[in-house]
Formats: sequence, C-alpha cells, structure tokens
Amino acid sequence: MIASAAHIFVSVLLPVLVIAGMGALIHRWQQFDLRSLVSINLYLFVPVFLFRAVSTSTMPWSEVGLIGVVVLTPMAVLGIVMTFVLRRFGYDHSAIASMVVGSLFFNAANFGIPVAILAFGEEGGRTQALIVMFMNLTVFLVGYTVLAIGQGRGARGALGFFKLPFLYVVILAIIQRETAIRLPAWLDDCIRIIAQGLVPVALVTLGAQLSAQGRWPCWSRVGPVMIIKLMVLPAVTAVTVWLLGLWPQPGAQLILASAGPTAINTLLLAVEVEGDAETAAESVFWTTLGSALTVAIILAILRGLGA
Repeated sequence: MIASAAHIFVSVLLPVLVIAGMGALIHRWQQFDLRSLVSINLYLFVPVFLFRAVSTSTMPWSEVGLIGVVVLTPMAVLGIVMTFVLRRFGYDHSAIASMVVGSLFFNAANFGIPVAILAFGEEGGRTQALIVMFMNLTVFLVGYTVLAIGQGRGARGALGFFKLPFLYVVILAIIQRETAIRLPAWLDDCIRIIAQGLVPVALVTLGAQLSAQGRWPCWSRVGPVMIIKLMVLPAVTAVTVWLLGLWPQPGAQLILASAGPTAINTLLLAVEVEGDAETAAESVFWTTLGSALTVAIILAILRGLGA
C-alpha cells in the first residue's frame, strides 16, 4: 500500500504540485494580478473545456444523471448534519456557512481535471468535465446562497450565479451534442487549443492563489473542515457509488474527485458576500496541502480494488 501510494504520488500528484509550485514562486516574484488570472479561468478556459467535454461526451444521459446524484447526495446529507452539529457547538452563522461550504465543495477543475487526466487518461478528463459541470453549477448557486444567508442577505445572493457563463455553456454544449451540429473546422480548432491549455493555466492560478493565502489556521474551524473534506466526504461518496452500482467506473473517479481539496471558488464567493473569508482561505490552503497525502492513498486503494 505504501509503495503504491508513493508511486501514485510521484506519477499523478507530483506533476500537479510542481506546476502549482511554479505558479506560487512566480507569483512571489512577479505578483500576478490574481483577479485577472481567476477571470481568465472562469470566463475562458473552464467554460471552453466544459463545452468541448460535454458536447463530445458519448456517456448516456442516464449515467450523467447518476453522476449528478453521486455528486449532490453526499453534499446534501453532510450539509444538513454539519449545520446541526456546528450550531450545537456554538459557531456563529458566518463561520458555519464557510465551514459547510469549505467541507463540501471540492476543487473539481484546477486540481481535479489534471489529477483525473493523469490518473485515468483522456476519458477521465471527459468524465471529470461532467463532475465540473455539476460542481460549478452547485457551488455558484447553492454555495453562493449559503454564504449569503450566513451574512443575513437571504437567498437573493444566488442571483450572482446567473452572471457566470457555466449554465449557458452547458446548455449550448447539450444542444450541440444532441443536434450533432458540426462546427467550422477553424472554430473547432480554437476550442480544442483553448481546452488543452486549461491544465497548465489552472495549476499556475492555483499555485498563485495558494501562495497568497498561506497562514497558520484557526484549527477549531479548519480542523473539522479538513477531516470532513478529505476523509468523510469521500467515504460517503463511496457508499453512494456502491448503492447505485457505479463501480468501477465512473464510481472510482467520483470518489477520487470528492477527495480533492476545497474549491477555490468558495473563497471568491466568501469575499464577494463579505463573509468569513479568513476561514475560507485557510480551508482552501490546508485542504490542498493535506490532499497531497490523502488523494494518493485513496487512489492507491481504488486501484487496489480494481479501478
């Protein structure tokens, strides 16, 4: 097990961490404009990758629906349990919102796509794109709403979701897939080139953002987030996969995706609604560091079980 986890760390996770580390070092030296980097990812690379992956996917819609169930069910169950438990322990509403969102919304794009491609190949990237689709639609709708409610703003905070391109890109991709409309060759080439550029740009962005966030955390808040995000959520996802009969694929990839670190978008949303951005930033940073170990172990277990 140890040898297998070490091999997976070197072959799958180390390239991810090295490229992200380069982004962190260059940011320390040159001071990237993080808002511009994030905008490039949110409005260009991720939407184009998502469009290409969804429009070219041959996965039956019934299986796509099951992927959505596996992504959303553990989040709903754990979200309810966490909210109840954290209230009993006396956390304030803003902290509860940041801790719940930080525990349940994982980095499916910047971290998840490179790991999926390295672990499962090009087909893994296509499946991961569907996970990204569900995660982005959820984090910007549900996550935004939870954080806004935590600040006493009510559900109107969810309206910010409709300013982002993901919903519209998914609709266009589904139309293109179902109608089999052939895009002009030059446009298809543009989409392919941009989609292929997502991984390095996303990892450099991830490194730059983490470089700006590193700090010693408030463990009473970040500790529970790390345990739930890196261990409990993958375990509950594994149970859901087993109950729905999705093993080995795409079940193994869903479990691996759920083991990823807290989504950076949770920090962006916390800042946007003036919520507990400190807890959000610490959750992103420390779950990313912790995931270097836990993802390697979980992938070793999955491969040992025949994934």
